[in-house]
Amino acid sequence: MINLKHKVLQMALACSMLGAASVALAQPVMADHYVVKNVDIGVMPVKTIVPITAQTAEEAIAQAKVIAGNPNADIAEFRIDLLNFATDTKQVIALGQQLNQILKDKPLLATIRTANEGGKLKVSDEEYGKIYSAYLKKPFMQLLDIEMFRDAKVVRKVTDLAHEKHVLVVMSNHDFAKTPSEQEIVDRLLKQDQIGADILKIAVMPQSKADVFTLMNATLKVSQQSKKPLLTMSMGRLGTISRIATASSGGSLSFGMIGQASAPGQIDVTQLRQFLQTVQPTP
Repeated sequence: MINLKHKVLQMALACSMLGAASVALAQPVMADHYVVKNVDIGVMPVKTIVPITAQTAEEAIAQAKVIAGNPNADIAEFRIDLLNFATDTKQVIALGQQLNQILKDKPLLATIRTANEGGKLKVSDEEYGKIYSAYLKKPFMQLLDIEMFRDAKVVRKVTDLAHEKHVLVVMSNHDFAKTPSEQEIVDRLLKQDQIGADILKIAVMPQSKADVFTLMNATLKVSQQSKKPLLTMSMGRLGTISRIATASSGGSLSFGMIGQASAPGQIDVTQLRQFLQTVQPTP
């Protein structure tokens, strides 16, 4: 179920201009998909996400230009935690505004992947909330990744603020050590839905072929219980098939790469697009 506040959000979101940077914000069409910079998330075909993995502003700008010019990349993820100035909020915001302009009609997903979930930045829950709140004063992104296992009050506060600013929330969880049980994966994704996520995300590490199917079966079960777009993956080479077959198990998005991967098991986005076109159901 979508609460009243979320229904209001769906009706109110529209494209707008914010300061010097033109930021096209999320425009929901129905409860189960969202139009962001003309990219329709939640309907076939599966949309591809390519990470910006730079350490410097110059490298980030160069990568954004490549993503902007690649027809196989639908969305760019700005991995803020990988920057060598990730704790400099003002500098990050300025760079984010530049990246958004460079990407033009491609949405920007802003992500701080913390050390708790395999990222580079070590921050307390309080700091995490303050940093994201600063980003959202004048959003440079259309989507924001929020880790579900931060402090519950911080998660709720940042999620509500993102919605007030018409930014979609990709709520996430990562397990680089193992694959939880099918029911545990289902429970986590449905919990994300319950606490306000717009897009539900989980990434797990398989130890066997059976683990890959555990992730895919859980994705299918959640797709039958929630209308929200799903971004799920089994990581590493063993789990690569989950990135390709995600459409057949209820997924809406998949990560590819151009150059450097941000997580184990990512494949080149052009190859990913070709594979997706081969296996995904016809709309």
